[in-house]
Amino acid sequence: MKSILAFFGFLTFGLVSCFAQQNLLDKAEASKEADNYQLSLNILSKIDTNTLSIPQKARFYYLKSANYKFRKEDSDAYPLLLKARKLYTALDSLEKLATINLELFQVVRNIGGDHLNYDEYIKAYLDYHLSQNDPKNLRKAYIRIAGNFARETTVDSSFNYFKKALQLIRIDKDTLAEAHMLNNFGVLHNEFTSYKDSALYYFTTSRRLYKKSEYIQASFQNTASAYKKLGEYDKAIENYQKADSLLGKEYSKERKRFLYDLMAKTYELAEKPTKALEYYKLTQAYQDSLNLQEQEKAIFDIQTKYEVQKKENENLQLKQSRFWLISGVILLVLLLIATYLVYRNRIAKKQLEVKQSALEKNELEKQLKDQELAGLDAMIEGQEKERQRIANDLHDNLGGLLATLKLHFQNLKTKTDRLRDEQDELFKTTNSLLDETYQQVRNYAHQRNAGLKTSEGLVPSIKNFASKVSVGNNLVVQVEAHDMDERLENSVEITIFRIVQELITNVIKHAEASEIIVHLTSFEDHINIMVEDNGKGFDPSIIKDNDGMGLASIIKRVEHLGGNVDIDSHSGSGTTVILNIPKS
Repeated sequence: MKSILAFFGFLTFGLVSCFAQQNLLDKAEASKEADNYQLSLNILSKIDTNTLSIPQKARFYYLKSANYKFRKEDSDAYPLLLKARKLYTALDSLEKLATINLELFQVVRNIGGDHLNYDEYIKAYLDYHLSQNDPKNLRKAYIRIAGNFARETTVDSSFNYFKKALQLIRIDKDTLAEAHMLNNFGVLHNEFTSYKDSALYYFTTSRRLYKKSEYIQASFQNTASAYKKLGEYDKAIENYQKADSLLGKEYSKERKRFLYDLMAKTYELAEKPTKALEYYKLTQAYQDSLNLQEQEKAIFDIQTKYEVQKKENENLQLKQSRFWLISGVILLVLLLIATYLVYRNRIAKKQLEVKQSALEKNELEKQLKDQELAGLDAMIEGQEKERQRIANDLHDNLGGLLATLKLHFQNLKTKTDRLRDEQDELFKTTNSLLDETYQQVRNYAHQRNAGLKTSEGLVPSIKNFASKVSVGNNLVVQVEAHDMDERLENSVEITIFRIVQELITNVIKHAEASEIIVHLTSFEDHINIMVEDNGKGFDPSIIKDNDGMGLASIIKRVEHLGGNVDIDSHSGSGTTVILNIPKS
């Protein structure tokens, strides 16, 4: 009798114990599902594994590993998953084994190291789904594996598994799933490869298949991201605006805040400070609204907890002092939360003010630079007019007077038939001086009036100027052009001509050179100009900003065109000036 009672007592204790352990496992799983991983681990720590059945023990190891995995403590999760895998193998629980193999693959991939290999887990996971003859579950398996390979070092494997999933999707003629898959290809190219054009192709293709506005909106946003990475900020902004037009009232404020923050940063990259500031303000407005919602939610949550606690206190007939203590704690928490939210809001506003100040400063600097360039343009225009006036005066007035004087002198010589030999020699010398003076005035007038003729083009005009300078200044000026057949905008050609003209003039004035070589080379998007001389050289560091139409003015002019200037010169070794000027 005693032995029977003992048996039933032991059996009852075992059943009660088993039920209690099962209850703890259920609570631990519920806590994990609620993302309360620490509570789940605390519950599991109370379980005595020696009293668990094999199914319970397998579940115990799996739950514990899952909590560590979600906490990104993969090294702790790995041995627990191996134990769970062994037990589920003994139980012949194939579906659970497939899940554990997938998680083992994820954990081993995260841990890394040459001593760990995840290929066997991938194979086991896929073998199970292949054996089930369920195409939809198989394609989901491929997608899960592809997603885990979505990294820069393993992006090729990600593409391979996504392609396998796409084949099954197209067999099922699932248009929405196909659109998602093409979008995934675009994301992989955009994030992990240098083929941003391929990303744009896949985003555009997937967008044609989407029907719902939320998917189309996300696709435009992805397209904008690809354009931004390509540096095409205007196209990125255009796509962000299309995405914004699809954000209806049903979309969350956080989504709008995120989009406007992206647009503000893109406008800033595109050097459009006014628009950037506008969207930064919109971002902050939505952030303030979200902060207010968080504050209201926090207050509501605390009030709810307060009401629940109050009801529990009333049910348990707690003392009034405890009620006030809990109330005080809740009020203190409310105050702390409100203080934190106010502080956070002030910090955000301060950051916005700093950004606004920086944008205003950049705008002011841009205006000052534009004013400086406008002044430079006005100065150049004035010099062009003065150059033309002086050339016309030399040619029309002084040139005409010299020509008339020469004519009268010839008439005087003709009428003087009986002059002595000395006087005849004097006439010859004076006539020679008049010819030389007239020729020099004529050459100088042509040099000062040398300009760019629209019908000739840039290279012929520079060669024409070089030939005149070579004759007039007893030096050789060579012009070598490469791939310069294409005509540029008239304003660009005039500017380049005047810059080359000024550089050659500077050499004539200061360098004491006997040879000047001008190289003109056309590239895909810019013109390269190199002016070399064999003169005495100079120190480029002494260039002053107030040199009028000197090198400093040339540098500013080139920068105004979006180009750059490089000067290489040393005393006694000549000078090389290299200019790179955009074609448009």
